[in-house]
Amino acid sequence: MSNSENFSFTLEDDKRKQRLKQARTITIISIILNLLLAGTKITVSLLFGSVSILADGIDSALDLLTSILGFVAINIADKPADKDHQFGHTKFENFFTLGIALLLVSSSGLIAYQAIQKLILKSHLTFSAYNIGIAAVSIIIKGILVWIHLRVGKKIESPTLVANGLNFRTDVLTSFVVLISVSVGWIPVGTEGQTLYWLDPIIALIISIVIIYTAINITRESASVLLDKSVDPKILKEITKLAKENVGVRDVGSIRTRMIGSNIFLADLDILLNPQITIEEGHEIACEVEEEIKKKLPVKYLHIHMEPFYEAQNNKECNIDKESKE
Repeated sequence: MSNSENFSFTLEDDKRKQRLKQARTITIISIILNLLLAGTKITVSLLFGSVSILADGIDSALDLLTSILGFVAINIADKPADKDHQFGHTKFENFFTLGIALLLVSSSGLIAYQAIQKLILKSHLTFSAYNIGIAAVSIIIKGILVWIHLRVGKKIESPTLVANGLNFRTDVLTSFVVLISVSVGWIPVGTEGQTLYWLDPIIALIISIVIIYTAINITRESASVLLDKSVDPKILKEITKLAKENVGVRDVGSIRTRMIGSNIFLADLDILLNPQITIEEGHEIACEVEEEIKKKLPVKYLHIHMEPFYEAQNNKECNIDKESKE
């Protein structure tokens, strides 16, 4: 192995360690904050009878679990390629995000059940400064978690951290709505002293719907990667442009891409070259094209196939290329 290859592996290993270090820090912060929130919310809801606070507490408990699972996913996804997984383990992270979505759906069902029971029984909510206080604190803490998860998740290109960040972003909204519910739900209205007893469970039902919506978005993004979705057409045009900038490339043939992460993809590219040049010259051109594309785009693996270019445009393509174009 050459010195340059050793240097490349060292850089890759350092990058992986740095990524895990940042993910570990975010996970520890998330676990501590969500543990405090979940415990406090569930305790306060049981003492003062707010189903919307209970729903928010269950959601925080699930956030605690997803943070732990997310870190496990990042550890597995960051493993280097091996004999059984020659393109790496990146997609493992997307499998875990599907698990997060499943947990979110389960929690929404439990929240909806509790809310419907409250509506049927017409349970009245009493005033509690604790309800209002924990809802207000939750908005602040969840806002901090959104900021750090989305910021770091995008920086280290982690779909799990981004998914958790999006989940926390919906939590900010739901905590705000819960704050409104516990602030006015106990106020008597009308001459008979009836309260807005229905407001608290209705808010809980809304939270369950928001959670399902978040789960659907997470599922859609992860499924796209697992189903080998192609990259954005703009990136395909950029690949063509970068390849054609090389003076040795007469034209570009088929381009096939598939996502293997939130912002990482594999690509197969056909370049058309002068049929009179040597194999060595063609190989040099292909290396230059590969280097330029990898420098400008997040391509993890790039396979370049060389074909002869004829002025009459009757290029003799391989059968497999003809089938892929059809």
